[in-house]
Amino acid sequence: MPEEKIKVLEEKNIHLWFEDSPVAVLAQKLALDIDKTEFFACFKLLNLQPDNLKDIYFDIICYDANRQVIDTVCDVSYNGFDVARNTEFGYNRRVPVKNQQTRSVEFFLKQVLCSNGHTWINTDSKHFDTALEQQSIFSVQGDLNKQFLEICTRSGIDGTVFSLQPVFNEKFWLCGCGSFNWAHEEVCCECGVGKVWLQKNTSPEVLEKQSGFAEQQRAEFRSQYAEFEKYEKKNNIQTEEFAKRKNAYQKQLKKQKFRKSSKVVIIILLILVVLAAIADGIVFFGLPYLKYQGAMTDMEMYRYDNASQKFRELGNFLDSSDLYLKAVYGDAFSSYNSGDYEKAAQLFGSLENYSDAQQKALEARFKSAEKQYHEGQYLEAAKTFHALGDYPNAAANEKQCFSRIYREAQGNLVANADENLAAAFEQLTYLGNYKKSPELLSKCIYLLGNSSYGKCRYGKAIELYRSIPDYAEAQTRLQNIKTLIALLGGATEKESAVWKSDALDCSDCSRNNAVYSLELKKDGNMLFTAQCPDKDKPFMEYKGLFKPENNIIKVSDDNGKNWTDVLKITSLESGKNAVLSAEIVQPVNSVKSLQLKGSTE
Repeated sequence: MPEEKIKVLEEKNIHLWFEDSPVAVLAQKLALDIDKTEFFACFKLLNLQPDNLKDIYFDIICYDANRQVIDTVCDVSYNGFDVARNTEFGYNRRVPVKNQQTRSVEFFLKQVLCSNGHTWINTDSKHFDTALEQQSIFSVQGDLNKQFLEICTRSGIDGTVFSLQPVFNEKFWLCGCGSFNWAHEEVCCECGVGKVWLQKNTSPEVLEKQSGFAEQQRAEFRSQYAEFEKYEKKNNIQTEEFAKRKNAYQKQLKKQKFRKSSKVVIIILLILVVLAAIADGIVFFGLPYLKYQGAMTDMEMYRYDNASQKFRELGNFLDSSDLYLKAVYGDAFSSYNSGDYEKAAQLFGSLENYSDAQQKALEARFKSAEKQYHEGQYLEAAKTFHALGDYPNAAANEKQCFSRIYREAQGNLVANADENLAAAFEQLTYLGNYKKSPELLSKCIYLLGNSSYGKCRYGKAIELYRSIPDYAEAQTRLQNIKTLIALLGGATEKESAVWKSDALDCSDCSRNNAVYSLELKKDGNMLFTAQCPDKDKPFMEYKGLFKPENNIIKVSDDNGKNWTDVLKITSLESGKNAVLSAEIVQPVNSVKSLQLKGSTE
């Protein structure tokens, strides 16, 4: 097969994108097939969306040598792809260009179809205008790249994957590994590194500050070793002296013949005393000193968490108490630089009056609130800003959260699920008088009451309805369930409302000594029994959840899946000596109607 003859007229690595586009253009080429005398264009594209890409539709705008538009190749399509995210495609597909005066081209995206059926359309006719270029991380960081790699190691991250300086934009961010990520994504889709961590620890300013802090720590820690060597030398001298004395005693024992065993015992005891003294020295100084040195090594290697734990265990040994504070401060400083502001705030705050720890704690809490805001945790962010009191910009930032919290609360009310209503209640309670929050809060409480009622939690439902006396629908609801409220009138959180009859016919002994009893609880459980006092078990029993419906009390023994009619209420006289008249829907003996006495107060 003869070699293909191609003349390239234009070839560019451009890396362009426009806002919200699901693809980026990485390269383009305009060439001439000499044998066929045909012009053609090629485009290297990159899928930026999580979904696989199937088809793409576009136009090609043609320019002459003076950069004037001379033609447009319309309705071009690339079909039959199954391109995953962050995958390049399209560069091997040629698109014929008929106008032979063309000297450069522009890719104009029109439509993208995904494998899952989703379609994206360029409704605003946007052109690729945003550069996605990145600088080398080594040229940006220079000598500080070593410091960055040390931070990666301490954070358990493979620093070798980062060859480019990250770029952060309102709509997207480019990871140090080169991958495109959308602004709302907190971790890189390719290498998994956290956005906040990367944003902090690739900044030359942060690296410079961290490097200076680390060097200062090294200098302080190294200065300690001069004092340690003094102790080591002293300890070695004591060990050599002990060895000499021990040898002397052994030689003397061999030469001398002791006539009295008591002398031998005394000498042995003396040796044991000396050995015990040395052992005590090892236990009370040698072993703690080894742990001390280990803690110092941890400090040198930036393992502040390990170091602080060891220094805390050492208590007042040498200057461990002071070094413990330094280690905690170093741990807090490192956590702050890595974006773990909550941990940093906690550690700085625990240091009380040490150095500038309390000011650093406030800074960390402010940063934590900002992070919560950018992660969409608006209520948590507002609470964190509020707790900062007079800290600069805290109050203004808290108010900035209000509109987002308000919008979320509205969405939660529309969703109307229990977890959404609980979230809306917390949000609207926090907002206070912001916009229509009081009205929405009343609606939220009403919906929570409805939810509780639907789950037969009548005590909770009634409590919620009564808490919003100005909400008309709640008062209507209370009026509609006034019979239920009266039936539960004598109930407390722990005790049932009890309704009992006088002695009635017994189906077992045919005497008028059976007692009918109805017990109702606020949590929706009931027990309706008929029992003869001479019998161990009731001859009629209904037990389970209950609900009143059209003056009929229904019961379910399978948690609300199936309901059985039990009593039909015919009248109810209220008061401390209330009387409930009812008919038994399915009587088991001659008793079909009865009166039960109780209290509605």
